[in-house]
Amino acid sequence: MNNFQCAIYARYSSDKQSPLSIDDQVRKCREHAAGRGWEIQEEHIYSDGAMSGTSFEDRPSMCALLDAVSSPSRPFDVLLVDDTSRLSRNQATSMQFFERFNFLGVRVVAVSQGIDTSSEQADVLMVVHGLIDSQYVKELAKKTHRGLEGAVLRGFHAGGRCFGYRNVKTDEGVRLEVDEREAETVRRIFEMSANGYSLKAITKALNAEQLPPPRSRLGRQRATWCPTAVREMLRRELYIGRVVWNRSKFVKKPGSRKRLRRARPQSEWRTVEQPELRILSEELWQSVQDRLVWTADTYGRRGKGQKLLGRGVHHLLSGFLKCAECGSNLTIVVGAGAGRQARYGCPHNSIRGACSNNLREREDWIAERLLGDLQTNVLRPEVIDFAIEEFGRQLRARFSALSAHVTVDRERQGRLEQERDRLWDLAAKGCDFESLRPQIQKRDREIRGIIDRLGSLGAGSLEGELEEIRRFVSQHLCDIRSLLNKDIPAARAELAKHIKEVRMRPTQVGAKRFYVADGEWNLLGGFMGSFLREPQPVLREIDGCGGWI
Repeated sequence: MNNFQCAIYARYSSDKQSPLSIDDQVRKCREHAAGRGWEIQEEHIYSDGAMSGTSFEDRPSMCALLDAVSSPSRPFDVLLVDDTSRLSRNQATSMQFFERFNFLGVRVVAVSQGIDTSSEQADVLMVVHGLIDSQYVKELAKKTHRGLEGAVLRGFHAGGRCFGYRNVKTDEGVRLEVDEREAETVRRIFEMSANGYSLKAITKALNAEQLPPPRSRLGRQRATWCPTAVREMLRRELYIGRVVWNRSKFVKKPGSRKRLRRARPQSEWRTVEQPELRILSEELWQSVQDRLVWTADTYGRRGKGQKLLGRGVHHLLSGFLKCAECGSNLTIVVGAGAGRQARYGCPHNSIRGACSNNLREREDWIAERLLGDLQTNVLRPEVIDFAIEEFGRQLRARFSALSAHVTVDRERQGRLEQERDRLWDLAAKGCDFESLRPQIQKRDREIRGIIDRLGSLGAGSLEGELEEIRRFVSQHLCDIRSLLNKDIPAARAELAKHIKEVRMRPTQVGAKRFYVADGEWNLLGGFMGSFLREPQPVLREIDGCGGWI
């Protein structure tokens, strides 16, 4: 028996399923391995609990498994699973998985289904079971949707938390009940809108009074209201006792973790009147809806929201700059349009009024100061020289280890050449050449392989590669600002590999106000450089102006 080293992957789909399912799957895989004399590597038992099988990206243990199998050391020979649906219920994703493992030389065995990728029948079996798994997901989605539709038509609640109401569990399902404290806030929001308050003004008023928002967001220091939440509330017909269900659906974007909302045809909507859930009078509701229509017509906001999606991708530092006061991302709060001077600021101040940081600073000045610091303090010539020398040292160490094989290769080459010469002598003396040809060709191939291998290990070629790297770095990093601004989306993706965040602290010295930046660059193979070694103002005095902004 072959003593294969094995990994195990297990998964169950829903938090309503028993976590013991993982133990059962692992047990069956262990039994399969034991019956064949295979060895389970305990550190390579992976499991994902309450995780959907439709994609890989959302499953941390699956991601760890893929990282392990892609590593140069390749720590196991066989991956054991209970059945193919544990890997994925999407046929295309399953086939990609099997192709990847096959390419890497790792055998996949589905214990319960008897599928083994070392078998010639594996492809046919995987296609059949993949179709079954994929169809199962579609049928499950249809059944779930039918069940939710039936619950809505019977007066039950099929969604999550809704501001203004509390969820009341019954034996038959969940019903909504008006939460009078939150209902007062709902009425106040509608009254302010009817009286001419903008979304931003309503948001700031609610935050100034520290009224609890609908829900807090993970990672935020404190929960606050935002204009988008207010806007959605102003359009929610539930507040006049009308439940409208099935307006939209979520579709997962292929190759990503994003779920996109898509509208359904109005013919598929389900409307149920529930007067007991009414919070607003018909007059107040209609007054707000009329004003929303007037605002859209007057200020031309209809349809513009789609144009604003993804606006931050055009700004190099968006997403990296954090407000030191509240922890939110600094965004372009002034001058976002074409031809205008963009300024970074804290949206929790400018939009929500929930942060004291009201400093707005020009995007180009921030970029010039921060990237100039990268050029001056991090990408110094001596730092680059050190990084290249360290890289060269590692290459030379690897070369020294390989050079021990050079003598063996040269001796082997000499023996092969002697054997080849003797074979040619036999052919010259009248032996059957066709019988000797395969032996001569075999030695020729091995000799050429040794010659190529020895040529690639020459010390001169190693030093030449290092010199080429040095020239490339010198030419391309002498002006880091110009280099990064040539292709902003690509530059942002590269920056994300080397910097996590830059904390921007508003500071005032006398009449002057400026940001002090704090963060770290992680560049050149792990070399850490302080973003600003000493607190310094990010921006300078405005030319032609009598003060600082």
